[in-house]
Amino acid sequence: MQVFLTRPLFDTDLLKTRLAEQGIGLTTTDTDDICPASELLEKAQHTDALITHTEDAITADVIAKLPSSVKLIANYGIGFSNIDIEAARHKGIVVTNTPTDEAFHATAEATVALLVAIARQIPALSAERRAIKTDPAPSFQRPTAVSIRNKITGVIGLGRIGSRVAEMMHHGFKNTIIYYDLYANSNMENELGARKVALDTLMQTADFICVNMPLSEQTNNLVSAELVAMMKRDAVFVNTARAELVDENALIERLNDKALHGAGLDVYSDSVNDIRAKNVALTSHFANFEKEAYTAMTNLIADNVIGYLCNQQAVTPVNAPIRDE
Repeated sequence: MQVFLTRPLFDTDLLKTRLAEQGIGLTTTDTDDICPASELLEKAQHTDALITHTEDAITADVIAKLPSSVKLIANYGIGFSNIDIEAARHKGIVVTNTPTDEAFHATAEATVALLVAIARQIPALSAERRAIKTDPAPSFQRPTAVSIRNKITGVIGLGRIGSRVAEMMHHGFKNTIIYYDLYANSNMENELGARKVALDTLMQTADFICVNMPLSEQTNNLVSAELVAMMKRDAVFVNTARAELVDENALIERLNDKALHGAGLDVYSDSVNDIRAKNVALTSHFANFEKEAYTAMTNLIADNVIGYLCNQQAVTPVNAPIRDE
């Protein structure tokens, strides 16, 4: 049995060792660059499974061209919107992801870290100091922080990541939690007193807004330009989910107009190059970039590949494959 990995992982040797113990061979590329579709299709020949990254576009066209030997696409990430799930399902290919507790904790911690950094004006103050050769003189004209304690945190998407964000903000900073989700979260309502509200209410009310909603057709552009305009002028906006959830141009316009305290963005398009505001942190989709999270995700990738190739039983499948007649 043979597996192709589209580019190296955090610990490719660990993955290779785990697979080799079960008689499964692993090949990968020699670069960290995103694997071109042409190379992926070439390497997929005589391969039983693919291990992909969330940056790999596994479209319906790519899936249609995969050889019949490929029975599994194991995605390295919590999300899997980069894969056409229906196309894979109809070709009889199982798709898996890596929803480990460590990855959820890592992303939640990154969300709160960005929130705190922006509230305390850390990006702006750091940029100010690095632009001169000595500490600036005391002045109330300089960037001023907003307090984090006893505020209202609005969580958009109170799932496994959003719930952890809510817990940290409630217990750590005594924040009141309001949330918008497609479903009620009775656990968080009981434990934290979290209150489910309409999205426009959340946008108008919250001091801190954290986007942790999965991307789907239903949630694409969920935070529209109209909703972006509703935020308080001193609100902090954080997105560690997907860029497509938010009207990015509207957000950038508010930041550049100095009509928002600041933003922490882990996901975005190249439009952020137009941001002139200083109190902005961009972290390049690194929210779950930590040793513990990536080690756990690597082990889950191995478990999925071994489980399916050896026993026809994936650990974390996200689709139920069928074959077209």
